[in-house]
Amino acid sequence: MKIFRYITLFLFFIPGMISAQAQDTGILIMAHGGGEEWNQQVVEAAKPLSEKYAVEFAWGMSNYVTLQNGIDRLEAKQVKRIIAVPLFISSYSPIIRQTEYLFGLRDSLADRPMPLMHHSDKYLAMTNTEADPSDYKGHMLMPPNLQPLKVDKKVEIVMTKALDDHDVVAQILRDRILSLSNNPSNETVVLVAHGPNDEGDNAKWVANLESLSQKIQQYQLQQEGGKGFKQIFSMTVRDDANATVHDQAKAQLRAVVRQADFFGDVIVVPVFLSSGGREQAVAERLEGLHFKWSGETLLPDAKLSDFLVKSVEAAL
Repeated sequence: MKIFRYITLFLFFIPGMISAQAQDTGILIMAHGGGEEWNQQVVEAAKPLSEKYAVEFAWGMSNYVTLQNGIDRLEAKQVKRIIAVPLFISSYSPIIRQTEYLFGLRDSLADRPMPLMHHSDKYLAMTNTEADPSDYKGHMLMPPNLQPLKVDKKVEIVMTKALDDHDVVAQILRDRILSLSNNPSNETVVLVAHGPNDEGDNAKWVANLESLSQKIQQYQLQQEGGKGFKQIFSMTVRDDANATVHDQAKAQLRAVVRQADFFGDVIVVPVFLSSGGREQAVAERLEGLHFKWSGETLLPDAKLSDFLVKSVEAAL
C-alpha cells in the first residue's frame, strides 16, 4: 500500500516537474546554414522542441557571432540551462572542438580557428578586436585571439553529440536506400559522406558510417525476413583536403562502385544533412559509372525531429 501511495504521489508531481524543467531550459540548435530554404528545413525539424522549449538557432561553422547572439537571446528569456545540439554529420571535426572551446567546455583551442565566412565586422566589434591583413584568407576572417563566449555564470551549458551513428540516421538512410532498391540480396550499397581533412578524424567518420551500415543491415534483416543487402561500403570524399588526399578518395570511390557493378546493382547514398550542391559532387565524380542515385539527403525527413528531441531528452 505504501509503495502504491509513493508511486501515485510521484506521478502526480511529474507534470509540474517537466513543466518547470522546460521553462528553465533553452535549446540552441547549431547547423551549417545556407539559403532560406536550407535554414527553414532545420527550423521545421525543430518544431516539436519549439512547442515546449525556448529554441534559438546558430548558423555557421562554429560562428562566434551567431553563437553569442543565440546565447544572449536565450539568457534574455531567463533560462538556467542551455542544451546545445550540433546538427552536423559528425562529432569529429574542428567545428565541434572549437564550439566546445567557445562554450568553455575545453580549456584551449585544439585546432586553428575556423574561418568566419560571415559577420567579420560584427565579430571585431563584439570582441573589441583589431585584425590585420594576415588574419584574412580571401574574404574570410581567421578570428585573431579567439576567446570563449560570454555566458552568465548562473547558466549551465550542455552540448550533445552530432548525428554520428544515431539510430534515427540509420532509419532515414535505410528509407533512402529502399526507395531505390529492387532486390537487396543482389545490391551493393555505398554510403558517402563529405569527411574531414584530418586523418584521425576521418577514421572516426568512417567508423561511424560503418556502424550505420551495420544498423541498416540489422533493420533490413529483421523486417525483411532475412533478406539483407549484399554488402554496404562506407566512404568519405574529403573535398576540402589537399589534392593528393582528394584524388585518392575519388579514385577509391570510383573503384568500389565500378567493381561492385560487376556483381550486381549498386546504390549510392549521400550522407549529408541537407541538399546544397555538395551531395551532387558525389554523383559528378562517379560520371561514366553505372549506379542508382536519388541524391536525397537527411533533410527533409520528419524523423530528424526525433533525433533533436531524443538528444535533448538524453541531455536532461
